Parts: sequence; structure tokens; C-alpha cells
Amino acid sequence: MKGERALQLEDVLDLEYLSDWEWSPTGRELACIVDRGGIGVLEILDRSGDRRYTIDAEGSVSSFDWHPGGASLVFVAERGLYSAHGAESGWNARILTKGHEDIGIPRHSPVGEHLAFVRGDALWIWNLEDGSENTCTPPSGKVVASGFSMDEGIIWSSDGSNIAFHFSDDHLAQHIGVCGIDGNLLWYSKRRSTASAALSWMDENTLLALTSLDRNTVVEFYTVKINPGLSNRRQCIEPIVIHVERALGTPGSLRALGAWPEPNGRRILFRSESDGWAHLFVYDVDDGSMEQATFGRGEDMGFVGDAPAWAPGGRYVCYASNINSPGERQLWLLDVDAKATKQLTDLGGTNVSPSWCPQGSPTIAFIHCDARRSADLWVADVSSAFAESGGEPVTEGEKTVRLSRTMPRTWSEDLSIEPREVSYEGAGGLQITGYMISPPDLDEEDEDRRYPALVWVHGGPVRQMRPGFHPSRSYALFHAFSQYLAHRGYITLAINFRGGIGYGREFRNSLFRKMGVDDVVDVVEAGRYLKCLPYVDSERVAVWGLSYGGYMTLTALTKYPEEFAMGVNVAGVYDFEQWTHWIQSLKGPWSGNFSVFFDGDPEESPETYFAGSPSNFIESLQRPLVSFHGTADKNVDFAQMDKLVLDCLRLGKSHDAHYYPDEVHTFARRESWADAFPRIEEAFDRYLKR
Repeated sequence: MKGERALQLEDVLDLEYLSDWEWSPTGRELACIVDRGGIGVLEILDRSGDRRYTIDAEGSVSSFDWHPGGASLVFVAERGLYSAHGAESGWNARILTKGHEDIGIPRHSPVGEHLAFVRGDALWIWNLEDGSENTCTPPSGKVVASGFSMDEGIIWSSDGSNIAFHFSDDHLAQHIGVCGIDGNLLWYSKRRSTASAALSWMDENTLLALTSLDRNTVVEFYTVKINPGLSNRRQCIEPIVIHVERALGTPGSLRALGAWPEPNGRRILFRSESDGWAHLFVYDVDDGSMEQATFGRGEDMGFVGDAPAWAPGGRYVCYASNINSPGERQLWLLDVDAKATKQLTDLGGTNVSPSWCPQGSPTIAFIHCDARRSADLWVADVSSAFAESGGEPVTEGEKTVRLSRTMPRTWSEDLSIEPREVSYEGAGGLQITGYMISPPDLDEEDEDRRYPALVWVHGGPVRQMRPGFHPSRSYALFHAFSQYLAHRGYITLAINFRGGIGYGREFRNSLFRKMGVDDVVDVVEAGRYLKCLPYVDSERVAVWGLSYGGYMTLTALTKYPEEFAMGVNVAGVYDFEQWTHWIQSLKGPWSGNFSVFFDGDPEESPETYFAGSPSNFIESLQRPLVSFHGTADKNVDFAQMDKLVLDCLRLGKSHDAHYYPDEVHTFARRESWADAFPRIEEAFDRYLKR
């Protein structure tokens, strides 16, 4: 770039990522964990944006919890549980217990006199006043950090008398247990080959929970009453099913669900796709009625795991929605009593994960990212939305404060390249959207220059790329690297192929019996779209991706061997039959994940697994393939890489393999990416640049 600084790899590697964050009970500050090169750093952010404290910890911080008084918190760092107290001069930490590698998710009781946490296979309850400890051990298996639906792993009842927790039994089925502060087990779920999860307490004795059945195509929401003074589980009232959600339309698992009780327990907010889109419904506890509250051709969900938030006093709900534009997310306000909605933010890009300030005027903290800025924690005063006149959506200005700074100072906003939305037809004429990042010096009228191009394929596939930075670390990281590659002369088209969120239930479920068949056509058509552009060299178009995107890369190169010049596979599935057996042995028979789309397990639908596995088409591979995988990957087993390499060696196929000891699915450590990204760039340069 003439006269301007080009984006450097160090800028990409220095990008930070937010993970857990939470308001203090007083509402004066927020705590958050920031990922810096694979190290979790705990920070305290003043809501005004004026002050920022970093808490010294021994190793990486993984979780934390505020004390109800608001002046202190506890957190877990490597091999220990710590306490930190705030003062005008800063925050000071001290060790509470050390030497336990498997300690996790500390949670204070509502008043703060007890602390519950996971250690080993059990739940521990610590009396903070006298130092005494009690434990609760599940009837079989071990306590786990969270349920399958990404809910909290430990949930205290409002009066602090009961604790709900999650455990995995000896058969790997996911269960809920409830105990008292004395560790006495009061109740637990018992259904095998299912997945149960605790969601919230409706009141001090009534737990709201769910059970997933039939490969997550049926979900039962139920309540269970824990009677005061229980001495054994036989005195517990049997669960009462209050709502059943069933997959409708094209077969597929229920991925957009959730249930959130109003603070007073009068109503429950459900998210359902019964009309084909992820919308909000309100359930009345007294009369059992259910009424739809949001409508339209949009999804009221920021990303998988994103949740709406009830205001502290009830009645109002803040939620993220893409009702305005599929690639955008704005925050909206639902007035449950008035049955009305209004837009709260107009910031552009992605605005998700709202959380109400517990005290004071209506204020919301949320995650914002856009075309030029990575995901940060923002605070907005939304009191004008409650005025009789209604108020206008909040824009960037005096009513918004950006609290965190995840982009390195060397990465100025002018270095970010704004993606351009494009669309094309995929398999069966389905409209596919993508976001193209072009080199900053691209001149579409220059007939003498042709650029190399890349099709980037996301994972999941229940994900969605955005026109800019993504709220999740994995896709923010690869978006940043695509920005870097654009400064090196590469065009990237990041596509939202079928199977992802943002475009309705039928778009997501169109993978049924078509995995590795129709979705790969969406990928191939993206390459063909690029080849038709006058400024793209049609002989220099490659495909690459992470996880499911790696799988799509392998599938494209083996089923359509002449379409792409080369491919880069990062932790992709090569043999789905093997992967299914592995994941079920690791997480239980209910966790096939893709068995709904394959229409059963491998023994039930061998033809769909055959068609959907690149390993069955490896003999057709013609173009160079480069793969990367971590040996500690808990999402895709490293045996996939082994089998791929052995087959390539046996058949004499061009293949480079790079493995990273003790690395996870999306590599966690900075030094791993400092090694992998240059290797990826070198492979692109070797095969695509002339």
C-alpha cells in the first residue's frame, strides 16, 4: 500500500477477545475475562469508561462470580480459587484454596454466606463465615461445569436453600441434581439416553428445566417442586411438563430454543421456531396459555447461546434480532404487558448479549462489533425508550460508552476493510449470501490485474458470518486474518451456506440427508461466482475453513477436484462414521450432533454417511491440500488427521499436515497461531501467487 501502513500479522495476533462478563450487584462496574493470546485476564471496568483495573492472577482466569455485596468477587485461575477486593487504589487478590486443577464455576448464594463450586467429581458448598465444607456427589458419574444447552452449571434458589447442578452419569447421559446446603441430594433426573438441563428457579422451591429427546427433535420443558425440609427424594413432587417443543418442517434438531422466567415467576419467555423463524413467546404460569410476542422474517437471536434479558422489575425484555437485515443484529425492547416492540439500538453491525444494570436508570450492557471494530463491551442509557413519546434508537454518542478495547492500538479503524455483501444461487436455486473482503488497492476497472481469491467457510454449521467482526473468538480471529490477507492482495468471500442461522428454520434444516451434498454445492458455487468477476484470476481460487468449514474444504476438493486450485483444512471431519462413534463414546449416545441430518446413526443410514464423508472420495483428490489440527481437540478427534494423512500417503496425494500438541479445536495459544498463520499464508502464496 502506497503511503499507508499495511496490516501486520502482529496486529492479528494481538487482537483480544471477551469471554465471560457480568455487572456488579451495585451496577457501578462490570467484570470481564479478556483472552490475551490464550491467557484469560480478569478486568474490572467502571461503567463510565474512565477506569479499568486488571486483577493479578497466577495463570489464566477461567471463571468468576461477584459477591452479592458488590465489593468483592471470587475467581478461578490455574490450580486455585481466589478472592479479590476492590478499593480506590485498585483490586487486590488473595488465594483461597490452591492445588486443585479441576476446580471450577464458583457461585455465591444469594446473600453471600455460602460459595458453591465444582471440584473433582463433586459439588462443594463452602460456608464463608465459619469455613466449613459440605459436598454433594451425584448417584453416578460426576458433576460437570454446565448443561448441554450452555446454561449455568450451578444455580442457587432465591432463598439460598437449594442448589441445582449438572452431572454426567456413568453412561454419559446428562442430568440435573438438586441438593441442600448440607450436601444432601434431594432430587435428580433419571431418564437415560437423553440430555437434561436446569434453566432457572421460578421461586425458592420450583426449578425450571428441560429434557431433550429423539436426537433433540423434541424438547420437554418442565417444573419440579422441591419441598422444604426434604430428607429424601421420595418426598419430591414429580416433574410437571408445561410445554413441549417439536421440530417442524424439514427434519432437524431444535437449536434456537430457550426459556427465561420473569423475575417474579409469573411468566416465562420462550424462544421457538414454530412459525419457521426464531421468535419470542410468552407463557402465563397461572393459566398455562402461550402467546407469540415477536413476528416477521427475522430471528430474535444474536448467535447460538445468545439470550434475551428480562428487566430487573419484569415486564420488559431486551433481545437481539436481525429483523432489519439478515447479517445485522440490533437490540430491541419487548413490552410484554403492552404486547409491543421497539428498536433500542441503531449502531450497525452486531449488537448482542444484552444485560440490564441491576440498579438505577434503565441501562444495558451488551457486545458490539462492526466492520471496523472487534467485539467490545458497551453500555447504553436506554431510558428514553420508556418515555411516553417512545424515543429514538440509541446511536453512537453521549448515551453510549465503549468500555473495553480489544483491538490493538496499532490497528486503527482506517486499516479495516469493510466487507461487501454479495449473493448467488446455491444448490437447488437457494439464495446464498456472502461477504467479500477485497484488497484496499483493488481497482475493478484495471483490466490488466487479476487477483487470487479465497472462499472462506465457517464451522458449525449452525453459525453465521457477519459483514465485519464476529462476536465469537473463532470467527473474529479468522475475519482478522482475512483482513490481513486482503492487505497482501487476496480477495476473500466468507459465505453463509445452508445449515447456518440467520435465515430461518428451513434454511438451516435443508441439510437433511444432504450433508456433504448440497452444502458443498453452495461452496463450489461461491468459487464459481468469484471466477466470473473480471478482476479475479479464475485459475487462482482456493477454499479453506475451520471445523465444518474444514470438512467442506475436504469435501469440495474430493467431490469437485477441479474447481479449486488448492485448499486449507483446519480441524475438519474426514470420516463422519468414525467421528460419530468417537463423539458418542466421549459425550454419550444422545450427542451424535449430525445424526438428525444423516437420518440416523451410521448403522441406520449408511448411504448418507458414505455420501457425506470425504474419506470415500479421496482417490479423486487432485489439488494440493494443507491441514492443521490440535492433538487435544475435543470437537473433532485428531484421528481424523491421522486417517487423512495415511490415505494421502497410500494414494500418493499432495498433502501437507501440521499438528499442534495439546491444542484445542480453535487453537488457544498465541504462539500456535504465530506458527500456523504464516504457514497458511505461505501455502496460499506458493499455489496462488504468480
